[in-house]
Amino acid sequence: MDLTALVDHLTLRLQQPLPGHRAQMARFSSQALSDYEKRFEEAAKEATRQSSVLILLYEKNGQVFIPLIKRPEYEGVHSGQIALPGGKVEPGDKDITATALRETWEEIGIATDQVSVLGTLTPIYIPPSRFWVNVVLGYCKDEPSFVADAHEVASVIELPIAHLQSIQHIEERSVMSSQTFNMKAPGYVYEDHFIWGATFMILGELWELLKKNNS
Repeated sequence: MDLTALVDHLTLRLQQPLPGHRAQMARFSSQALSDYEKRFEEAAKEATRQSSVLILLYEKNGQVFIPLIKRPEYEGVHSGQIALPGGKVEPGDKDITATALRETWEEIGIATDQVSVLGTLTPIYIPPSRFWVNVVLGYCKDEPSFVADAHEVASVIELPIAHLQSIQHIEERSVMSSQTFNMKAPGYVYEDHFIWGATFMILGELWELLKKNNS
């Protein structure tokens, strides 16, 4: 599917109810799903912080891609992880979309006027950092040129959206959660990268939206 057809499909699909947390947790065990839903209910009662990320679709050499970023190694809960461009809501941001666009500009150099916004997906709660992550979906009409911020981004990973379609790219591996707790988690394997956690869950909902086109 080319970018134009994909955008048309998603525009229509976003007018319908979203797949939600069940799609985000589709590759997790029933126990993990139950534990997450309990944490989700608790988070709704707490004063947690807000952040936004951007799923940015673009076409390159006949394929549609999504840019991901690899975080630098640092003293923090998301050190070295692979994520979507984004960050916390700042007082000057008009709304969650403005946050996602600002952070994308700051982290990978894509200007706000290059991005056409389609809508939002289901927010996700990150227990270790106590952040609500809002998910904005958009696209670039032209192939973007990335300029990574050296302080926030170790590298930009261009993930083909077709990679999400095959279950053979999903594995369960041992990962370090919150720098202290070793756990097994499902994730996408792309080249030498393991994409797990919130990013994997967000992409899971995106794939559910895309799958409707094949039914």
